[in-house]
Amino acid sequence: MQAETHPPFHQQSFVEDYIKHSDRALAFFDYSLSDEDMKQRFQEVTSKRFKRKELYNVLYTYNQKHGCGRATLEQLEKLKDPESTAVITGQQAGLLTGPLYTIYKAATVLIEAEEKERRLQKPVLPVFWIAGEDHDWEEINHIYLPGDTAPSKIAYQGEMEPGYPVSRQHLDQEAFEVWWKEITSLLHETPHTKELYGVFKQMAGSSESVSDFFAKVIHWLFSGSGLILMDASDPGIRSLESSMFQRLIDENDTVGEALKRGLLNRENTAYGRPDGFQENSSHFFYHHPNRILLYKEGAAHFSDKNGRLHFSRVSLREEAVNCPENFSTDALTRPLFQDMLLPVLAYVGGPGEINYWSVLKPLFHQFDRFVPPVIPRIEGTILPRSVQAALNKENLSAKALLRRGSKTYVEQIRENAVTIDGRGLGEELLQQIRPYHEDMRSAWESIAPSEKSYGETNWKIIEQEIRAFAGRINRHQEEQEEERINRINRAGLLLLPFGRPQERVYNVLFFLNEYGSDFVLDLIKILTLNHMRHHLIKM
Repeated sequence: MQAETHPPFHQQSFVEDYIKHSDRALAFFDYSLSDEDMKQRFQEVTSKRFKRKELYNVLYTYNQKHGCGRATLEQLEKLKDPESTAVITGQQAGLLTGPLYTIYKAATVLIEAEEKERRLQKPVLPVFWIAGEDHDWEEINHIYLPGDTAPSKIAYQGEMEPGYPVSRQHLDQEAFEVWWKEITSLLHETPHTKELYGVFKQMAGSSESVSDFFAKVIHWLFSGSGLILMDASDPGIRSLESSMFQRLIDENDTVGEALKRGLLNRENTAYGRPDGFQENSSHFFYHHPNRILLYKEGAAHFSDKNGRLHFSRVSLREEAVNCPENFSTDALTRPLFQDMLLPVLAYVGGPGEINYWSVLKPLFHQFDRFVPPVIPRIEGTILPRSVQAALNKENLSAKALLRRGSKTYVEQIRENAVTIDGRGLGEELLQQIRPYHEDMRSAWESIAPSEKSYGETNWKIIEQEIRAFAGRINRHQEEQEEERINRINRAGLLLLPFGRPQERVYNVLFFLNEYGSDFVLDLIKILTLNHMRHHLIKM
């Protein structure tokens, strides 16, 4: 396994400017990614107080429960040091970790924490925040694997509780078996297939929820790396956030105003505002038991979107004191809670996260805090040996295919394959014989007026047969290139599924099945920290 780095292939203008350290993009943040700013951030974080002992106890219990190794517990010990900080990332609890970018996020956190610790000469913890409170079941209940001609979606069909967070969605062993059987129909048998089945079956059987399963899989994939996991829906974490939810309820008006300012700041630039946010909501959820996004209703009340459920500020605040596990943040308030709970040195995010973190500056300032440096996660595309061989035969680089897509090259092959234009010859022949056939039809009509249609039908048959023959001339030439076309289409299927980056579609299972359970640990060893580059990982 080795990696080459290239400029990113697919970036939005704002993210591209941010990665290039453009002042125009950096203006939405408090820190750049420079060493000097990172030192300044360290000073800011270590000047604040955190509930380190309580947090240590919660994380120690959680990580041990989900099969962490000694390296994780050793990393956790650093949290007791008042000068320790953390590099953090987060993601939904997708089945078998979801798309590949989850793997790249965790890998980036590990590499960045080690690098920042070396530069600062202070302990830096690698932390992965699991969004166990997320309730978007349709987004996490499936994986994609390469099929014969297109990516195949394999959805877990076990029973689920509508509206419940993934931390409360149970994994059914029988449904898991059915799901795995469908998965194996797409994976060819390798020396690793049975081992993977045994490992994941055991994990699924011992998991109380989907987010538990996610945690066990991550700890297994990153065994010995020292990665620390935390689930946002863990009652121990929610207990530590009780005062934060109280403040979010009490100061909800100013929270909403601050976020509106952040969105407006982006809207007033050429970048425009990020999409997908409930601007007028309270920016927190109440679990009743389904997760409900609340909205302000007058000066001291909240309600659901439809106005069917109503809560006073006082009652919600009291519940935040006694049952903080009944609350969760939305995407815009979660970063603030992370910053108040953990000594966050920096956050690792993908392009979408960089976009929405850019609106958080007014909110952080409202709470007398600064937006931490947001480090772009490592991006990558894995090139199996079969793909490399196919591209070499075509004298085509992976870089070129990723930039232009396989369809472009297939169309070129089809065009160049036709050296004799059968369709052109057919039309030319029809033009030549048409006058003679018209003479024949006229003669026929003169001797058999009642059967005039026979001549017209005969001409249609002649047209059809000549055009069919002409089309076959072209198709025969194209078929001689079908092997080449199939090679390029197969490469495109693996590198650009649905025309999108590989890391946003396929699950790591495909590569674990090909290369074994150490695949992720081997991957970490060859990845480099270069925020302006995309890794092409050659197997």
